[in-house]
Amino acid sequence: MRIVFVTLPVKAHLNAVVPLAWALRSAGHEVVLTGDWGPERELTRHIVATGLNAVPLGGEGDVSPVRPGSHNQSDFLALDPDEADEGRWAGFRAALRFLYTEVYAPDSELGGQCGLLRKLVAFTGSWRPDLVLWDMLVFPAPVAARLCGAAHARVVWGTDTVGMARARILAELRAASTANTANTENTENAEDAEDVEDPCAGWLRPLLDPYGLEFGEETLLGQWSVDLGRPHPYRSPGTTVPVRRIPFGGPAELAPWLRERPRRPRVVLTLGMTRQEIHGRESAFPLRDFLDAAGELDVDLLTTMTSGQLFGLGPVPDNVRAVGYVPFDQLLPGCSAIIHQGGRGTFTSAAAFRVPQVVVPQPLWDEAATARQVAAYGAGIRLDQAGLDGASVHKALVRVLEEPSFREGAHRLYVDLMADPAPTDCVAPLERLTALHRA
Repeated sequence: MRIVFVTLPVKAHLNAVVPLAWALRSAGHEVVLTGDWGPERELTRHIVATGLNAVPLGGEGDVSPVRPGSHNQSDFLALDPDEADEGRWAGFRAALRFLYTEVYAPDSELGGQCGLLRKLVAFTGSWRPDLVLWDMLVFPAPVAARLCGAAHARVVWGTDTVGMARARILAELRAASTANTANTENTENAEDAEDVEDPCAGWLRPLLDPYGLEFGEETLLGQWSVDLGRPHPYRSPGTTVPVRRIPFGGPAELAPWLRERPRRPRVVLTLGMTRQEIHGRESAFPLRDFLDAAGELDVDLLTTMTSGQLFGLGPVPDNVRAVGYVPFDQLLPGCSAIIHQGGRGTFTSAAAFRVPQVVVPQPLWDEAATARQVAAYGAGIRLDQAGLDGASVHKALVRVLEEPSFREGAHRLYVDLMADPAPTDCVAPLERLTALHRA
């Protein structure tokens, strides 16, 4: 088969699909990865560095849904899936509508600059893939797949709040339709009852109309979903292929100190690569206060900041070390705890190496739910940003290092992570689904 992965131009999203892409390639399939250049403007280089083939679709002046700008705030897609506030769900729905109608629509200002839909249609029309696997936020991809007759599936890398939002919209449409029917029952004009308009059909119209396509549920949610965000308690709608997320941070040289047995516990502090890449914004984490408090502990605190970033804070304790970017599959095996912002990739990497976690959720997507899940497993501690200070983080870290229950919880989380099939075991199901759905 010919398979194309369409990714968001963010390294964390790319790294999430690389093990699956390699599993498909190793099984004999032709595999390419593509996407717009986005904020890094170097997506092609990152793809090529993994040993996979890249198809660059970016250009000067391109616009990505995750590129900094007036159209994108840091938390405009953040949503706790258990959120009861209808206003938050309405805000999330408005953000999705904006992506469809402004960022990706070819006749909008941003969509015209990006041109991703046009470029994807041109590429898939010439390369003729059998399967398109698309990041669940790259909405032009299913349109391109439909046009070339390819089977297509979403790659779900976190909680499927898009699917949940769609389920809520469908429930509203059913309720409105029932109400309309009740209002027109027993009247002579019952057959004239107005249909309730599906808002999602309106969102997709700018992407579909130029190609003469009709709205369909598959264009929203794929013909099936590949779930890389597990374990989590939320199911995606329709058919789902669970795939164990393999910790992969890109190719890197294994530093000698990583091979040495630690003399005392190692703790990792990371505030999120994706947040910095996308928005270039500082975290709300009480970094200075916590570093001062960490000086009292008999640990080696490794931060994923660069030396320049660390030195910019002024003098730091002797047990604090800036290591910069080190892939978690190299860094975490020798660590006793991790403090992080709640990103799904960081969460699953810590789970894979049974490392207890202290999570201070920084909203980008589903970080609040991830933090709650860590606490529910007993695999770590969740800390809220409200009123957070260095002493609170210090106290939580001491607990996860000293109380055995957190290591036991980390092991439970590890067992559930390992229960899902590895990427190599998912090749056959993807082959069967492709044969079923390919036009």
